[in-house]
Amino acid sequence: MSSFTDTPKPILYRRLKENYNLNRLQRAHKRGLKRRVDEDMCDFDADLGASSSSSSSSYPDESSPRAMRHAGRSARHDNELEPWDERRGDPDDSRSRKRSRESSKGKGRAGERSRTPPRKAAAKSGYSKPRDAGTKLVDPIMLTELPPGALTFEFQRPNGTGVVYHLNSLIDYFLATGDFTEPETRIEFSDADLKRIDEIAAASQLGKSSVLAAKLNPTRFNDAKLDRDAIVGLERCAGELVADMLKVIESNDPEEGQMRLIMYLFPLFSDLHRQLRTADAEYSSRCMDHFAAYVNGPPNRPTVDKFGFLPIVLSFFRQLREGESMDFGF
Repeated sequence: MSSFTDTPKPILYRRLKENYNLNRLQRAHKRGLKRRVDEDMCDFDADLGASSSSSSSSYPDESSPRAMRHAGRSARHDNELEPWDERRGDPDDSRSRKRSRESSKGKGRAGERSRTPPRKAAAKSGYSKPRDAGTKLVDPIMLTELPPGALTFEFQRPNGTGVVYHLNSLIDYFLATGDFTEPETRIEFSDADLKRIDEIAAASQLGKSSVLAAKLNPTRFNDAKLDRDAIVGLERCAGELVADMLKVIESNDPEEGQMRLIMYLFPLFSDLHRQLRTADAEYSSRCMDHFAAYVNGPPNRPTVDKFGFLPIVLSFFRQLREGESMDFGF
């Protein structure tokens, strides 16, 4: 114990507990405190009796220095005794607490098994049911109001909020994209949720394929994901060319801008648009709307066109959308 300064506190406490009886030391310390309090009280009573017998006018009231000193000393000892009494407690109470802890150990695992996680408990209540006539719900996928009596599925998020989906559009979304996450938050649907969707669809005779089986067979979506990645790549390449067109419109060199549009930007964009339109005509049309809006600029800050390039670019977009053939001379 000579090198106790280098010993960690848990090890030092264990050694002290092994070599000394801490309970006996605590009881001895408590008896010493009580003895000191009793001696002080006896001294105080003796002084009080002596002063009262000598003269009634010299009776020490609460404002006398000696009374204040003894009162403060006794109050300090009482405060020191309180932590020991609270820490020691009643033996019967300690035994009852020990029995309660032992009995709770056996019930802990059963209690944990009986408690259902909040998400699963809420999901069980989210069974598909017809919509009430008084409420208006919007399908997060189609962004349309759900018709009265529509078959819905309520998805419970981990934070406790629920989102109602139209069951038909939700199943079509899973089977078309192969993405089994919620469209709004990208929270993954569990296998239990997909199984419950299949059960509701089968009970309602929707004639839809199993979404759980589709998730367990990811190879069926490989071709669709490859096509989607290719289309997104074409759209990004075309978007870079549209950004270069906007730079030409806002530039201060009309001759260089005209040569860049005719010799480089228009031919490349025309080829990318042809590939994009062949792959997905609807997606290509939406992309052209976005490109035109980007070139025009926002209403509160339209694009500054110093040399008249903006109508040329918009006319080029219109011709591509209508399918007109263009000859760039090469």
